Amino acid sequence: MKKIIFLAILSMLMLQGCKTTPGSSAAAPAADAKKEAKPLEMDPKKLFSSSGKGMGNCTACHAIPADEKLVAGDIGPPMIGMKSRFPDIEKLKAAIADQKVFAPDTIMPPFGRNKLLTPEQIDVIAQYIYQY
Repeated sequence: MKKIIFLAILSMLMLQGCKTTPGSSAAAPAADAKKEAKPLEMDPKKLFSSSGKGMGNCTACHAIPADEKLVAGDIGPPMIGMKSRFPDIEKLKAAIADQKVFAPDTIMPPFGRNKLLTPEQIDVIAQYIYQY
């Protein structure tokens, strides 16, 4: 009899630990994670010129001489004559995604392969610099 009472109390205590209070749920951590996740940056000028996770920071190495605010970088080639340098925009996107495929000794990060930028962000950057 004592064993049954002990098991009943133990079961109630275990169930009490699973009980949620109003306004809370087991899914709360997932909801918090969604709140914390920032939307992907898709503004081409910000992607090109800003640093941080999910940003290109292209101006660290490249300049756009046609834009006086984006003339910082001088390590990589400037963003001029892009249509003549890359007649096929898909090759430009591929170069942004992983320049090491075309130039194994490059110091340019493989933005696509290392998932620093999404394919959509690479597309936005390529479309943006293709105008220069």
